[in-house]
Amino acid sequence: MPAVDELIIRFIQTPHDPALQEAIATLVAESPEQASYVENKLAAWLAATNTPVAAATAVETTLLPAFLYSVKTWAAAAVLIVLAAVLFLLHVRQTPHKLLSHVNNTGRIDSLRFPGGYMLLNKNAAISFDSSRRQSVYAVVSEGDVFIDLGSNTSCTVLVPGDYQLETTAGAFHVHASASRTKVFVTRGAIGVAGKRQDTMTLTASMQGTLDGRRAPARKKLASQAPLAWKTGELAFRNVPAAEILEAVSGVYGIQIMVPPSAESRCTKKLTINLNKKTEKETIALLQQSLSAHLVKDSMDRYYLTIK
Repeated sequence: MPAVDELIIRFIQTPHDPALQEAIATLVAESPEQASYVENKLAAWLAATNTPVAAATAVETTLLPAFLYSVKTWAAAAVLIVLAAVLFLLHVRQTPHKLLSHVNNTGRIDSLRFPGGYMLLNKNAAISFDSSRRQSVYAVVSEGDVFIDLGSNTSCTVLVPGDYQLETTAGAFHVHASASRTKVFVTRGAIGVAGKRQDTMTLTASMQGTLDGRRAPARKKLASQAPLAWKTGELAFRNVPAAEILEAVSGVYGIQIMVPPSAESRCTKKLTINLNKKTEKETIALLQQSLSAHLVKDSMDRYYLTIK
């Protein structure tokens, strides 16, 4: 790891530099392997600084040796602090989580509160989580819609289908998980997304990421808060792409609206429409009229958009 080695050397030379301190902390947080590597490098340097030095036959007394000794001692102390932080992070990562499982079978939106924030679960959403650690939450979203809001000093790691991991601090975001894909919509802060492949990306406020194990992840900025309609109940839109409106309707009514390639062009059409206080049947009828297309019901909870 030449680049990592160079960063560690620069930090050892100037451990007081805030930018280097932040870079080391970021490096450590990326993975247990990198944290262990940094730990070993810093420990090796500290061992080298403690090697006894043979006494010189003649020593000229000046202020410079004393100054250099104090700088080296201070640097060693700073590195020791960072090393302690590395060991703590390793301990946190390696300590198994005691997950509590929860499936929302209440027939309404459910809430779960923890010291650093809260979660909202749509009907039938399934989640496992551990909020026992101070200012840290670990969760696995298996299915459904989950909204997570974190306090200013609370970090969160969320695993979602497709072997993707979400990381954030003091953020607020929505996760829609299904067997085929996961969607993540950010309302506050920034979410780091990482998977097995080289598909790391960052999502910021108003951005939605689509995570599909069969293709590279994608992200886009939304014109509305459509992914949160299941939470807010808001279905009035002004000049919003039809794709976002269909997603909002799906969340509110607990249905699926499938869009085959032949009908994708309809989803880019921008609509101004008010679907508040409408029944599912009325909503489907208004969407068909606005899109000049058909929404054919295939089963109890699934529709297909077709222009034929």
